[in-house]
Amino acid sequence: MQKIREGVEKEMELGDLIYNRFYDSEKLTGCLARYAGRPAIFSPDAPGDDMKGWEGNSQYPKAIYNFDLQANEERHSAGTLSVSILCENTPDAVSPEEIEPTVKECLRDVILTPKGGSPYCFAWAGTDAFTIEDKPGLTIGSEIRFDILEYPSQETSDPDPIMAANRYIKELYPECLIMGYDRMEEITEASSEKPVIYCRLLSVEKAGEMYMIAWMDGRIAVHILCPDSGVRMKMAADIANRMSIDGEIIMFDSSPMFIRKLQANYKSDYLKDGQIFVSVRYGLLRGLARGHEVKSVELENLG
Repeated sequence: MQKIREGVEKEMELGDLIYNRFYDSEKLTGCLARYAGRPAIFSPDAPGDDMKGWEGNSQYPKAIYNFDLQANEERHSAGTLSVSILCENTPDAVSPEEIEPTVKECLRDVILTPKGGSPYCFAWAGTDAFTIEDKPGLTIGSEIRFDILEYPSQETSDPDPIMAANRYIKELYPECLIMGYDRMEEITEASSEKPVIYCRLLSVEKAGEMYMIAWMDGRIAVHILCPDSGVRMKMAADIANRMSIDGEIIMFDSSPMFIRKLQANYKSDYLKDGQIFVSVRYGLLRGLARGHEVKSVELENLG
């Protein structure tokens, strides 16, 4: 029951953050009708057109959003979000196509972090137009679909390869916000001046062992969230070059994590896949060296 309650609370908080993101956009709210003194933004359903709360002569345009936090492994997403824009089909009315770019702009390169939860981003997945036949006339609309991407904490145990990579990149770019290293606000906008970086542990496997050390091979993906593709490419190239030159990253226990292989893909999906892929090797201490234990001493009379 506790897990179910926590899941419901997380969904409620994420829904509130999505609403706040739409509500804070003057460009979006300026296009919408008003209900009970607020912009016509609703979830999961909108009130009927005959309700008394509507202001003015029209109940359109209105925005209705719904989301589902169920992982979709095929799409590599933690859930889906749909935003439906409904408009009147009249010559002077605003069309859904005019409002769609503003909705997408509200969620582009934005990280929403529910209290006590993981950060979420939104990747546009497609738009479908539709019509609704009403008694007075015809309502037209667009359903804008997004994949919800979760960026959970990657912290493991000492020595932690992700925390080491986070600190390394933070020292290179102090102005950046590093997920899992810096404190995240409820709503964070990635920008050219302040990109957001996320390091993700793809895999770890044992490579071998020695008397004192167990060697581990890991693979790390680095995501650079920024609306400017030129800034993303420049940062990815710089981070990749610095890692290649340094050849190692010092971990929190002062041991080295060796850079064994590195690839930068500037065309990959920076939200879902990342741009830098690093293969590393680091050691786990198996225990301190121990001398032979002396249990007893027998003295002999040599005289």
